[in-house]
Amino acid sequence: MLSEYKRRTNIGVGLGLVLVAAAKYLSLTQQGAGAAVSVPLWVIGLGFFVWGSAQYAKGKGHSPWWGALGLLYILGFVVLFFLPDRHKAPSTS
Repeated sequence: MLSEYKRRTNIGVGLGLVLVAAAKYLSLTQQGAGAAVSVPLWVIGLGFFVWGSAQYAKGKGHSPWWGALGLLYILGFVVLFFLPDRHKAPSTS
């Protein structure tokens, strides 16, 4: 994986997970305006997670459209994990 995309992946996926978790917490514990804030927070978190997934796919040498698997959250990210890394140096053994 290219190092320039590794940082972007970590930011996108990490921030996405934190925002989605915060949105879930707000929706479960708050009523009214607090719960209403959870929906846009969840959408923003999902956007960051998908963007981070796209960066992960690009870093491995694939189309950023593979980042749409981020819509499946962890399951989609596991699929991305198993995509072959096209930027990996071939082994000489």
